[in-house]
Order: sequence, then structure tokens, then C-alpha cells
Amino acid sequence: MLWWCEAPFLVRKWVRMYRRLLPGPPRPRCMAAPMPLSTSRAPKSTAGRVQVHVKKRDGTHCDVEVPVGLSLMQALRDVARLDVEGTCNGEMVCATCHVRLSATSFKRVAGPSEEEEDVLAKALDVKETSRLACQVDLTPEVDGLEVELPPYDNGRY
Repeated sequence: MLWWCEAPFLVRKWVRMYRRLLPGPPRPRCMAAPMPLSTSRAPKSTAGRVQVHVKKRDGTHCDVEVPVGLSLMQALRDVARLDVEGTCNGEMVCATCHVRLSATSFKRVAGPSEEEEDVLAKALDVKETSRLACQVDLTPEVDGLEVELPPYDNGRY
């Protein structure tokens, strides 16, 4: 039997349980940036975060600020919520997270491994500065990274 004095406790308990099921605070959305991707910009990120400049498939630009330690795929897919698939979830087997870096950004990140080059060979429209976003780690040294999403979506033009 439920005692009336227990009702507020049970309501508070139910509210706490319900709040855990709700999604967290809204994640930042990618905002359109008026500058072209090739324009050199000084990084303006805060400590423990890096800024990534993205040219989307439709030609618009956006700046995304993400925590250090994520992969580029996690930053684009999970934080900025851009249409980067990442089907294998970073296991380097699918090439659905294929991106192109600017020439200066390509020099700032660690080079691709042989395995990554083998997977990139299966991707469409690969350029010299192409990388798998799941293999690019975001560190303070790559703050201001310039990324371009290829013109196709999951292998379809």
C-alpha cells in the first residue's frame, strides 16, 4: 500500500529516472562562415579545445570547436552533426569518413599509415590530401585544421 507521505519521494525518484532517459544538452550546430576555406585564420579556440574549419558538400563553410582528443570523424559526425557516415565507427575498413585536408593542414597532421592508404584506394575521388577522418586525431598542434567534405554522400554523386 502506498502511503500519502511517500508520494513526493516517488515522484522525485520518477523524475530523476526520466531525466536520465532524455538526451543531453543540445550540441552545437555548424554555423555558416562567410570566409573561404583557403583563407588563413588564426586559431581562436579555448584551452583544451581545437577549432576545425569545414567546407561542406554544398559549398558552405562552418567552424566547429571540439574537445582535444577526439578523432576528426567524431568531431564532424557527433559534435557538428555533419553528414559524415563513419560506418565502421573508426575501425578503418569502410572509407565512409573520407575527407580532404587543405595542403597546409595535411602537413600538420601525422601521415597516413599503409593500412589507411589501402582503404583510401577504395574510396571515390581521392586526392593527394585525402585522409580517413577516423584516423586524424585532434591535438592542440592541429588547431585551425581546414577540412573539405568530398562532393559525394556515401559513395553516390
